[in-house]
Amino acid sequence: MATCSYLVIKVSSRCNLNCTYCYMYNLGDMTYKNQPKVMSDEVADAVIQKAAAHAYERKLKKFQMSFHGGEPLLAGMNFFENFIRKARNVFSSYNIPLNFSIQTNGILLNQEWCDFFNEHKVAIGISLDGNETTNDKNRVYHNGKGSYKDVVKGIKALQHSGHNLSGGILTVIDLETDPADLYRHFKELDIVYLDLLFPDSNYAHPYLEYQWATSTAYADWLIRFYDAWYYDTDQYRPKIRLFENISHGIVGRYQSSDFLGNHENQVLVIETDGNIEPVDVLKICGDGFTKQGVNVLTHSIEDSFSKDLIKLYNQSHLVLHEKCQRCPVQNICGGGYLPHRYSNENEFDNPSIYCRDLMKIINHIRNRVVEKISTYVDGEVPYKQMSFEELEECF
Repeated sequence: MATCSYLVIKVSSRCNLNCTYCYMYNLGDMTYKNQPKVMSDEVADAVIQKAAAHAYERKLKKFQMSFHGGEPLLAGMNFFENFIRKARNVFSSYNIPLNFSIQTNGILLNQEWCDFFNEHKVAIGISLDGNETTNDKNRVYHNGKGSYKDVVKGIKALQHSGHNLSGGILTVIDLETDPADLYRHFKELDIVYLDLLFPDSNYAHPYLEYQWATSTAYADWLIRFYDAWYYDTDQYRPKIRLFENISHGIVGRYQSSDFLGNHENQVLVIETDGNIEPVDVLKICGDGFTKQGVNVLTHSIEDSFSKDLIKLYNQSHLVLHEKCQRCPVQNICGGGYLPHRYSNENEFDNPSIYCRDLMKIINHIRNRVVEKISTYVDGEVPYKQMSFEELEECF
């Protein structure tokens, strides 16, 4: 039975930055122009009621709501005050714990916002691609000015207020950046949680004409970052979500990601106009691609699971290309991220465009895990280290 336990709520459909790689505005989807700039109270109330009814119907033990945009802080503090209060009241009437998070570019964060999020127990994630030179290549204002200094100011405001940035830092990988230098930079900023993202790309729209069939440039970059982190002997070491999820998959634990894994995705997106959609990164597949004709004002959450694209996203780690089905790391990779599989010829019946990168970084981490296990086990470890070339030969 299809279930949603995590709602991404697009409270604002505009942004005060104009990041060059943004899937919302700069990779071909123009539907935001026809949506309200800020979610109305009517739509917000419908989101709360429909989500609570679904959580109760599915007997969920907890529910997660994450505020996104555009830039969500553009919705204003009163919007969040009203939304959080109403949502907690409704969910508490069903005796279902409700958690909130927000993903922001950090530019508008000040002491008032920090105090607000602390008071309401909202986990905060911020996007930052590295040092000033790296970040300001892509994460710029509409006039082309870089955002780094303003984002770091927001991060420092959060840290000064006592917030530990539990939502973490999102970083899109730039191959021209030295991974070890980037790792040190985030440590200098006292970042406790970090997620490294592949640039959003697929066969129909490859990022920077990436040579997906032969290259493992992203894996090679990630391996250098991983080793800088893995061999760091400092008492303080940030958590890296990508590495954490891969490690969990290797030892058979649940991976908290729709990018990897062998589990059902339980995430839905609600746009500012109330449209219920699959993951928003699917916008890179074409203009209007995510529109499914279901809306919280007129439909239930359950109604959305009748839509083919939402069903496919929900099951994307279980419905795999025949090559993926033979892959020795399929239970960890799960075919990769659904938006990264798309092609004009086969739609989603492809391995991820980052297939070889995923295999290589997963195998590298697997070898490190096997190495670590061997130090705690008497006798022969039942798993063997394997080179990437040996892994490829397996299928």
